[in-house]
Amino acid sequence: MDELPSKILWGKQTRLSLQYFAIGTHKFSADFIYALVAIKRACAQVNGELKRLSTTQSQAIIQACDQVLSGQYNEQFPLRVWQTGSGTQTNMNVNEVLASVANQIIHQAGAENRNGDKQDLHPNDHINLSQSSNDVFPTAMRIVVAQWSEQKLLPAIATLQQQLQLKRGQFSHQYTVARTHLMDAIPIGSGALLAAFDSQLEAAKNAVHSSLQYVHRLAIGGTAVGSGANAPQRFGEMVSHKLAERLQLPLQQDDNLYAAVSGEDAMIRYSGALKQLASVLLKMANDFRLLGSGPRCGLNEWQLPANEPGSSIMPGKVNPTQCEALSMVCFQVFGNELTVSLAAANGQLQLNACRPVIIHNVMESITLLTDAMSSFAENAVAGLSVNTKQMQRNMQQNLSVITLLAEQLGYDTATQIVRKAQQDNTSLAVAAKVLGLYSEAEFEQLIAEKLNRLGD
Repeated sequence: MDELPSKILWGKQTRLSLQYFAIGTHKFSADFIYALVAIKRACAQVNGELKRLSTTQSQAIIQACDQVLSGQYNEQFPLRVWQTGSGTQTNMNVNEVLASVANQIIHQAGAENRNGDKQDLHPNDHINLSQSSNDVFPTAMRIVVAQWSEQKLLPAIATLQQQLQLKRGQFSHQYTVARTHLMDAIPIGSGALLAAFDSQLEAAKNAVHSSLQYVHRLAIGGTAVGSGANAPQRFGEMVSHKLAERLQLPLQQDDNLYAAVSGEDAMIRYSGALKQLASVLLKMANDFRLLGSGPRCGLNEWQLPANEPGSSIMPGKVNPTQCEALSMVCFQVFGNELTVSLAAANGQLQLNACRPVIIHNVMESITLLTDAMSSFAENAVAGLSVNTKQMQRNMQQNLSVITLLAEQLGYDTATQIVRKAQQDNTSLAVAAKVLGLYSEAEFEQLIAEKLNRLGD
């Protein structure tokens, strides 16, 4: 049983949720709660402007929201993720706490209504005025995803790209053997390998940006089932404008509130973009690990930083631990994406009733990817070096380099050189010399000229 705060500000619905949904340990992030509170704040402003709340009521709610947003009431939001699929319990938890805090503010100010009674605020009648869990919860989902994308995920991608670009410059003209089907292929610059990862990350970043266009469209104003029932005309539009202004995000009311309440297409798009990013990162981790395998009996072309001992039994062993951690994060993101897809597809009729698990998984993916990319950039890419001698040895043994001269020599002559090198277990340059085609120096000069034309 979780330890409860000494002073409880929540009410009956929160208490019932604690009683009936004691499932697991996952709770909503404080940032998600703050997104809900930001919505309540904007709604109080608009309800005040539209005279649905008195100035005293509106200002008290706004002040209460500001106090909660300062972090001083975090312990008042104890509910688990595993609850009603609409997120109603968490919406009411926020409503109840804000009502308690706002009432304290009113009472301390001595504000009274015309009858001389204290103007107590009700969680449903005042804090949730012109709203429903149906529109508030998905709006909070989109806000927190937009915020975390700008504050966490996108900067982490940029940091990793910067490290790759830095290493690309350092490894310029350091040629190695490309592999296709894990078999020897033509030479490739080590910088080109890193540039490919950088380009893939750029594409994944663009996919995130593209998906955010839909995340920025809010369900607020839809109330029950997207109908707008009990909300004034243009309420959602006005609230969206205030949220956009305060949070500095390009937020706007969704064009179709029925779709915004009943579906979670935006989260599917966004989660798919995270999956694309994870796919790029997994390939990167695997390639780093393979190129760094050894040191005596593997490829041993890249040297990963030795951050910590790798084995409890084998002395001196160093393992590609950053690659392994990044790989596991990617596997988790793949699983989270599947969960989001299933949960989004499982919304029946006019309401998706799987929203808590959707936002939980999306936020976990953002957190894991952000942390893993930052760790990989700092603890793997930044300390990466190349084993020049090993790459040169492999280049000398690589028969596929003849491909660079195939047009100049002709296919049959190139094949003759390769077969001679295989037969005598020697280099291409020596084989060309034995066949009387070129001196070793002439052949190596031809290869060098071709390499200089390759991208690095």
